[in-house]
Amino acid sequence: MGSKSRKIHRRRMGQFDADTSIPRKMEFHKLLIKGRKKALKYLRAFRVFIFFVLLLQIGTLPGCKIYSAFDSVLNPEWENFEQLPSGNPRLEYIHSIPVIHLYGTPAEMGTQYGTILKKQLEGLEYISTRFFPKKKINEFIHTAIEVEKHLPDEILEFLSKMAETSGVDYYKLLAVNTVPRVTCSALAVWDDATEDGNLLMGRNADYTFKRINKALGLIVVKHPENGYATVSSSFLGLAGAYTGMNEKGVSYGNMLVYNGFEDGETAGGVPVQLLMQSAAETKNSAREMIEYLTSQNHVVPVSVMCADSNEAILAELGKTNFAVREGNKGVLAASNYFYSSGMFETPETDKRFSALMLKARDHYGAFNPGHLKDAMHAARKQNETLQTVLFEPAKMLMHVSMNKVPASKGPFTTFNILELLEK
Repeated sequence: MGSKSRKIHRRRMGQFDADTSIPRKMEFHKLLIKGRKKALKYLRAFRVFIFFVLLLQIGTLPGCKIYSAFDSVLNPEWENFEQLPSGNPRLEYIHSIPVIHLYGTPAEMGTQYGTILKKQLEGLEYISTRFFPKKKINEFIHTAIEVEKHLPDEILEFLSKMAETSGVDYYKLLAVNTVPRVTCSALAVWDDATEDGNLLMGRNADYTFKRINKALGLIVVKHPENGYATVSSSFLGLAGAYTGMNEKGVSYGNMLVYNGFEDGETAGGVPVQLLMQSAAETKNSAREMIEYLTSQNHVVPVSVMCADSNEAILAELGKTNFAVREGNKGVLAASNYFYSSGMFETPETDKRFSALMLKARDHYGAFNPGHLKDAMHAARKQNETLQTVLFEPAKMLMHVSMNKVPASKGPFTTFNILELLEK
């Protein structure tokens, strides 16, 4: 090759090198932008920190009180924590998740709850007054008073003692337990659908007010004087349970429904989370629990999925009627819409419901807990999934991710229900 050819060859090689450097420069530019965004995020967090420090130094502004309230609720090591022996009412931590154990009658358990979590409940009460206008709080309380007339005595005893020992206004606690609205989704697979035939059930808990709720999740273990012990994935201040498992392996979770016939709330109904707690303490199968729930009056249209080691069943609960859906070839899913004939005003197609069904189809016959995690993550609600719970009733296991968004991403903490109930 002559000198001229070598020069041309070198020039072409140099041009090729220059061209391939463009993607590298673009990647470097993206990294700079990403780093700048992260730096701004940390700077904003630092400014917030300085703001709160200044509030503390001043000591007289309302911000000091709300900072203290947030500190009480958000502090990962709640100050009332004590490592007490098994068999005692107590708060303990399992992989950073707070777990409260309650024992005895409803009144005794309410007393224990209010005493152990007094500071956190006080903080929650104050925060709620800062997040909601007084008019809205009064509306919540008015609704709660109407519902109160129809609540079971054991729930009223629990709440009154919680209020008495915590010092939090009874009617505000009542509102917390009767007004909350949740938008969730659930999936159950079993028999031929799973790799070993064992039933798996998952539930996402989606909440709009994540600024408050994302730090309030806890596990509540109730050891009642009469009835079955229960383990629920709950929120601070709740007497009932949106999702949980009892000592018989009956697992449950509810979903608010948007396309029912009835609008508004029904006088004479009982909030479903309170009914589920009562059912969990008295029913030893999914079918028994469904039969109980379909015999009750409900405040708003909801769906409830119940499962045990043998089957999963879904109750679509209107305020004046109901329908029961059972699995098709070992698959059952639900989100925020009724699907049974005669239960809905308009049919709806929901992408979260579709995501659950597609995951069940894709892994049919080999479905395992890992696939269930993937399915619940695929069905998450953007910026709202604060708790994800996976159940294995035959093994008495409950896998929980909470107090983060999206919780469906994990990591999950595994609770052995039988071991937890022995404590």
